[in-house]
Amino acid sequence: MAKILTNIEVNEILQECRINGEVADYATKAEQFFELPSQLGCGYWQKIKLRSGIHLSITDFEKRQAHIAKIQQHPYQMPLTLVYYLSGGCSVENDGINLPFEEVAGESYLYCLPNTAETERYEPGQRLRRIRIQITPELMSTFCEQLHGLPADIRQAIEQPGKSIFHYASRITPQQQHILQQIYRCSLQGITRQIYLEGKVLELVALHLDQLAGLSGPTSCQLSASDMAQIYQAREILIHNMGHPPSLSELARHVHLNERKLKQGFRKAFGTTVFGCLYNHRMEQARELLAMGHLSIQEIAWNVGYASRSSFVAAFKKKFQIPPSHFQQSN
Repeated sequence: MAKILTNIEVNEILQECRINGEVADYATKAEQFFELPSQLGCGYWQKIKLRSGIHLSITDFEKRQAHIAKIQQHPYQMPLTLVYYLSGGCSVENDGINLPFEEVAGESYLYCLPNTAETERYEPGQRLRRIRIQITPELMSTFCEQLHGLPADIRQAIEQPGKSIFHYASRITPQQQHILQQIYRCSLQGITRQIYLEGKVLELVALHLDQLAGLSGPTSCQLSASDMAQIYQAREILIHNMGHPPSLSELARHVHLNERKLKQGFRKAFGTTVFGCLYNHRMEQARELLAMGHLSIQEIAWNVGYASRSSFVAAFKKKFQIPPSHFQQSN
């Protein structure tokens, strides 16, 4: 069986190669760059600080071995993150969502998952070309003075950092694809490069927000009565399997809808994402169990699908602004 590398093992290899001068690797105030050593594969990773509050990461590499990357905890005031996959992908499990999903080529993902742990798995032999943009909520609020057109959980993440968990997937449009290729091909240097890349990043953000603002528009989602019946069936499947929920693709197959209709249908029927619907139901169930007072907090966490007590406590506190222990005592 092929070995699967952990973050610790990858960092040890990188550190050894840096000491031996075997890879290109540098860091300045505005930029970080490293070349993947031959032991791990080929390619590079680059992170660029644009204006204060915006970071751009550019990835183009191919791994020789599978790699499992574990994030112990995203920060409480996590920046809004926008990721575009031009090729390759990874499998993701996040304990704030508790619904495994695949990030795949041709799609983009806008998410904010504060105070959550995450595991990402990267397979060998695939070229991973990915662009990631991170923007602080404070800077986003200056761009989005009128937030009413955006989904409620995104508005909350901008207005009250740390209070909202969301994950939106979208297809990369031809216009976005063109901008992403321009970022990869940029050959400018110095301040002109900074200005050019910042302009392209802001253009991508504007296009993405326009997509999201249009989700509730009259032409954004054409769903028949039969489609809506399948959306409600999908919700029932989630609720009955909240301990081990199906992935998005599995859920879509169960109800004979494509993923786009499934996601848009959930927003139309329940005013939230598939993940958000599952999260809301778990929290309501947890509140009922806490009020009954027969189970411990750990047992309630297991009952509503959380393997970790700390993840459940953080999720409950985000939803109701009170720790579950205090809620249980008050009842």
